[in-house]
Amino acid sequence: MAEDVPQMIEDVPHMTDDVPQMSEDVPQMTADVDATVAEDLGHDGAEGSHADEGFPGGPCDPSVLTSFAEHVAHAIWTGHERPELKLVSNRRKVTLIGRPVPEIEGLVAATGLSQLIGCSVVTSDPRLIFAFMERWHRETGTFHLLVGELTITLDNVSSLLHLPISGAFHSFEALSVDEAVFLLMELLEVSSEEARAETSAKNVHVVHLEAFRDLGHSGGYAWGAAALVHMYDQLDKASRTTTWQIGGYLTLLQCWIYEHFLSMHQFVIDDAYEETSPRASRWLMTKAHMKGITGASYRAHCDSLSITNVCWLPYSDHRGVRGFELISSFQGQLRWGPMVVTVRSERVLCQFGYIQSIPLSPVSASLSYDDIDEGWMHFSDHVIALGDLCVVPGQVSTDYMEWLFQISHPFMIPTQAGDQLRHAPTPDHEDYMQPDIPEIPVDDYEGYEAIAERLERVLNLRMVTVGTVT
Repeated sequence: MAEDVPQMIEDVPHMTDDVPQMSEDVPQMTADVDATVAEDLGHDGAEGSHADEGFPGGPCDPSVLTSFAEHVAHAIWTGHERPELKLVSNRRKVTLIGRPVPEIEGLVAATGLSQLIGCSVVTSDPRLIFAFMERWHRETGTFHLLVGELTITLDNVSSLLHLPISGAFHSFEALSVDEAVFLLMELLEVSSEEARAETSAKNVHVVHLEAFRDLGHSGGYAWGAAALVHMYDQLDKASRTTTWQIGGYLTLLQCWIYEHFLSMHQFVIDDAYEETSPRASRWLMTKAHMKGITGASYRAHCDSLSITNVCWLPYSDHRGVRGFELISSFQGQLRWGPMVVTVRSERVLCQFGYIQSIPLSPVSASLSYDDIDEGWMHFSDHVIALGDLCVVPGQVSTDYMEWLFQISHPFMIPTQAGDQLRHAPTPDHEDYMQPDIPEIPVDDYEGYEAIAERLERVLNLRMVTVGTVT
């Protein structure tokens, strides 16, 4: 989107508590840090020796993470910590406004976005966000962790926010100032003077109003895919050394972390939460309730994760409300307007209940908007090819971890002199205690219910294929 696209006024009420507002699209950084990183990249950048030989502590094989020289993980490893990122959101302002009046709330419901009214959380511990942001890589669209790659999927968006993940993508073009003023006058019923006075404000792009010109049509958009596109885009930008802030719908990222990494935070679940509500609304997100992990930093905690620290399939209890949709395993390009990202579901098979094998190298294809839309409308032709079911959650093939250590940066904290060398962990599933499956007496009704729940789970997750024994 062009930088001169005018934006909505800053005090206009918004539907959600976490609407991003970016003060500039151009990344910024303090001069002294920027200079030191630039000097280091001159030695270790793409045209230096590491392009072929890899990076100390980073990928030995740089053929996958091709832009690692500009990645924040490389700067951290070489001792060039950048300033703490600024988290940009509109949460505080909307909290003061409260819920919209019933008439407005009814209009929001027509768009398919009403679930967001009660789905925003307080970002009380930004360092938790940072710990995952610095492990994100745009080439793969995943977080690189010691246990493998994980990502925010369409199923995560559907379960956490209850947004529709199927439907059309929105197409729009950049607006001139006069066009933006006219759109504000037409759709927000403000005067020309008011509209022109606010076209330099930094908040939500005016062009997005086009999606709400016809509220009946607005309900047909794939809003869940739009949320994922913006989240991926913000993570792509924030993972670069020269970026100093991250926006996007941070509630999505934060609640995804809580669901998958229960050991990362001491949290409190709202006693009033009902499973029929979006999963994101179950967390009590006040400073009184939220406490970070003690005894170690988030970065160090991520450096020591094991498969037992990860909740690979967190929505089993929620499937009766929000079932797994086949479109969640789509792989390919998503877009919202001119913003395009790639989802690579084949890299996170463990999140779909399957054993992770070495994925193919990511390929960057330049597709037209029509081709992207066509692939999305025929998503069943572009879903991941699944393999063997996981007997143990988080299970990987025998050669996967060794491969991961070659192409990734599994640790963020550099070793010190005298430290033992760290190697790829051998997958050891004996640490995971699989619940016993008791023999069920013929007249044990509860036992039958337990069997039915297990069958429903594998059916909802599409974990059953031809020849599967269950």
